[in-house]
Amino acid sequence: MKNLTQAIRLSLKYKWSILGSVVSSLIIAFLFCISISALFPVIKIVLEGETASIWIAKEVKDAKIQKIEFVEELDDLQKQFDAANPDQQRQMKKQLALAKHKVDAETRAVARYEFLQPYVDQIAPSKPFTTLVAAMVFLLITAVLKGIFLVLSTVLVSRVANATVMDMRRIYYCKILELDQSRIEHLGTSQMMVHLSNNMNMVSSSLRALYGKSLREPFKMVACLFGAAMISLPLLLLSMIVIPAGAIVIHNLTRRMKKSVQKELGGMREVFQTLIETLNWLKTVRIFNRESTERKRFKENAGVMYQMSMRISMYDSLLRPITEVLGIIAIALSILAGSYLVLNQATTLFGFRILDRPLEPSMLILFYGFLAGASDPARKMSEIVNLLVRGDTACGNLAKHYSTSVDEEDVHTNAVPLHRRSIEFRNLTFEYKPGQPVLHDLNLTVPYGQAVAIVGGNGCGKSTLMNLLARFYEVKQGKILLDGVDIGTMNPKRLRRQIAWVTQQSVLFKGTIAENIAYGKRNATHTEILDAARVAHVTEFLPNLENGIETEVGDNGSLLSAGQRQRVALARAILADPEILILDEATSQMDGKTERKIHEALSHYIKDRTTFIVTHRASSLSLADRVIVMENGEIVHDDDLAATREQSEHFQFLFAKSA
Repeated sequence: MKNLTQAIRLSLKYKWSILGSVVSSLIIAFLFCISISALFPVIKIVLEGETASIWIAKEVKDAKIQKIEFVEELDDLQKQFDAANPDQQRQMKKQLALAKHKVDAETRAVARYEFLQPYVDQIAPSKPFTTLVAAMVFLLITAVLKGIFLVLSTVLVSRVANATVMDMRRIYYCKILELDQSRIEHLGTSQMMVHLSNNMNMVSSSLRALYGKSLREPFKMVACLFGAAMISLPLLLLSMIVIPAGAIVIHNLTRRMKKSVQKELGGMREVFQTLIETLNWLKTVRIFNRESTERKRFKENAGVMYQMSMRISMYDSLLRPITEVLGIIAIALSILAGSYLVLNQATTLFGFRILDRPLEPSMLILFYGFLAGASDPARKMSEIVNLLVRGDTACGNLAKHYSTSVDEEDVHTNAVPLHRRSIEFRNLTFEYKPGQPVLHDLNLTVPYGQAVAIVGGNGCGKSTLMNLLARFYEVKQGKILLDGVDIGTMNPKRLRRQIAWVTQQSVLFKGTIAENIAYGKRNATHTEILDAARVAHVTEFLPNLENGIETEVGDNGSLLSAGQRQRVALARAILADPEILILDEATSQMDGKTERKIHEALSHYIKDRTTFIVTHRASSLSLADRVIVMENGEIVHDDDLAATREQSEHFQFLFAKSA
C-alpha cells in the first residue's frame, strides 16, 4: 500500500481530527472488550446462584487452601530431594520446579483476589438476580457509549477523508493545468476525468476505511486478544497457529485484486470517452444514423468494466469466508485444547506449560468469548481490503501520470522582455512523433508591429508554428527568440501574458457574454468590456438578446451562433491588449459583411502589436503586411505586401499558393 502514503501524508494536516478518531477507536475497543467481560458474572456467579462477594471470598479461600497443599507438597519433595543421591536429584529437579511454580501461582492468585475483595464487597450487589441486572445495565451503558463514540469517529473520519480528497483534487487539477500539451493529449479528457472523479472517490473510501475500521477493528481485536492472553497466552498462541497460512492467501488475493482494479479503471476511462464523444457530437451521430453503433460501443466498454467489477467482487467475496474459516479453525483448536485442560485439570499440553493454574469451565467460556470477539473485527478487516487496494491503485495512477509535472515558476527564471523588437524562428525543426517531422529547419524573422499572414494547405505546419510560439509544445531542435531571448528559458505563464489567440473553434465558458469577454483581463471594468465588444462588433447582436451583454452563453457557447461565438472570442483577445496577437481563422464563421467591418476595426487595432494571421481565406490577407506560404513544414514563399496591397492579382496568386 505504498502509493496510499501520498494521501496519508496530505491527511496529516487534519491531525486533530485523526487524533480524535484514534481516541474514539481506542475507547470503542475498550468498551467492546469489557462488555464481553460481562459474560463472566453471568456464567460464574448467577448460574451458580452466587453473588460477587461470595464468589471472591470463595476464590480467596480456595486459593489459600490450594497454596497450603502445594507448600506441603513442595516441602515433601524438598526433603526427598535432599535425601536423594545425585542421579535421583537430577531426575527430581523438574518435579521440584513444577511444585515451586504451583506455589508461586497460588501465591499470586491469593494476592490478586485479596486486592480485589474490598472493592467487590463495597460495589457489587448482594443478591444473584441483582448482580444479573447490574451486568445487563452495564452492557446497555457500554452499548450507548460505543454508539456515541462510533458516531464521533465516523464524523471525524469523514472530515479527514473529504478534506484530503478536496486538497488532492485541487493539487492534481493545478498539475493538469501545468502539463505540457503533448502530455494532456496523451492522457485524454476521459482519463483525466476518471482521475479527478472516480479515482478520488476511491481515495476517499480508502481513507475512510483507513482511519475508521482500520483503526477501530484492530483495536477491538487487540483488546480481545489481550483479554484472552490474560487467561492463557500459550493457549491463545496455539489458537492463532493458522494465521500465517491465511496471511499468504489474503496477500495473493490482494495482488490479483489490484490488477483487476487497474483494468476496471481502464474500462471506466473508455466509458467516459464514449460518453464525452457521443454527447459532444450528438448531432453528428444522429445525422448519420449511428445511434446503434454508439450503443454497441458503449455496451462493449461497459461490459469490460462489468467483467472487471465482477472479478473484483469475486476476490472480495473470497476474503470473508477465508477469514471465517480461519476463525473457526482457531476456535476449534482452542476448544479441543481448552477442553482437554479442563477435563483433566491439566496445566501442560504436549509437554509445554499452557496454564499456571488448572482452568475452570467458566474461565474457558470467557476465553472463547474473547476469541469470538476478536474474530468479528478480523472478519470486518477483510471487508476493507478491497477499499484499501482501490485507494492504493488510484493513488498509484495519479502519481504515475502527474508526478513528473514540474513547477515552471521554479525552473524558468529568465525575465521575459516586453516585446518591442522582433520574433525569430531560427533553424526550427519539430516532430510530434519520432521520425515524422512537421517543421523542417524553418527560419523566419518577424519585426515588432508587423502583421504576417501564414497560409498553406492542411498539415503544412501553420498551427504548429503558433503552438510552439505560445509554448504549448517544447522546441527540441532550433530556437524561438523573443527580442533576442530564447523563449525556452522563459516562464511560460509570463510569456503568454503578452499573447492572445483567437481560433476557428471559438472556446466559450459557461457564464455570461460579459464574463467570457472579461476572461481576457483580470479585474476588467464594465467600460473596458463594452469597448472590446464594440471593436469586435459584439454590440451589434446584443439588442436581440433578452439580457444583453449579461446573457448566458450556455455550455460551450451553445446558445450563440458560430459567428457570435467568434466575435465574443475576438473581443476577449482585444480586451487582453496583447503584444502578440494570433488570429487562427478568427473570422471564418462570420458573414462577409460582418467580416469586412471587423477587418476594418482590426486594421487600426493591430498597428501597435505583432500579429500572426493563420488563414485559408483571401479576404483575411487584407490585414497583412506580409504573407508567408508554407508547404510540408517549410516556407516556400515570403512576400512583403506593404507596397502592393492594391494589386488584387498578387493577392489571388498568394492565396492560390496556399490552397
